[in-house]
Amino acid sequence: MRYKLTFEYDGTQFSGWQKQPDTRTVEGTVEEALSTLYQHEIDVIGQGRTDAGVHACGQTAHADLPNRYPPPRILHAMKGLLPEDVALLEAEIVADDFHARFDAQSRSYRYQVINRAAPLMRQQAWQVNGSLDEALLQQCAELVIGEHDFVNFCIPSGDEHQTTICSITQSSWKKEGNLLIYEITGNRFLRHLVRRLVGTMVKVSSGEIGKDDFKQLLLGEKTTQKGHTAPAHGLILERIEY
Repeated sequence: MRYKLTFEYDGTQFSGWQKQPDTRTVEGTVEEALSTLYQHEIDVIGQGRTDAGVHACGQTAHADLPNRYPPPRILHAMKGLLPEDVALLEAEIVADDFHARFDAQSRSYRYQVINRAAPLMRQQAWQVNGSLDEALLQQCAELVIGEHDFVNFCIPSGDEHQTTICSITQSSWKKEGNLLIYEITGNRFLRHLVRRLVGTMVKVSSGEIGKDDFKQLLLGEKTTQKGHTAPAHGLILERIEY
């Protein structure tokens, strides 16, 4: 039976989601736990990748599992089989043709910035020294809404047929206590896209570059000057909508 699986994880000690040889990944860890539960190899298909150090509270995947345990039993068993930095939150029976990646309609991320020394947040927020203009952050975020070619804000895949155009439906900053939180929702995301948007917006808000420079990068015309990349540890994959 096909299951849609939803995971939460702290990405600090993982080399990203995607399984790789001789390195610790979320996908590899999940497959090992499920294979132990069912006593044969289980293949897990994620909706997409997250990079090393990136966290998630709503990463989804699908897997074809033997009809042996009901969802509550799977959840209970995985608590004992998964390490403390990853958890299976939901296991839902879905149609046999459900695909975690291709059926996804939108993805939502948040990026956390803190403007002071914050030892307790050192793995969940980017500590930025110096003052930030919050109005400029918001103005830049509003420019991101809509369909754009984000070629200047990503690491190209190397596949000349893969588009760098994405449609963004939400892009905004909000303040919660000492945290500045950027929230973005889109139909798809490119490698390092959110991190480069945030890094470049922070550059604008600190006065290192102008808002017009940010606008120029959004035009989608390839330039030698690319977006500045914010650290991975401030990024959290929040949810996937189907």
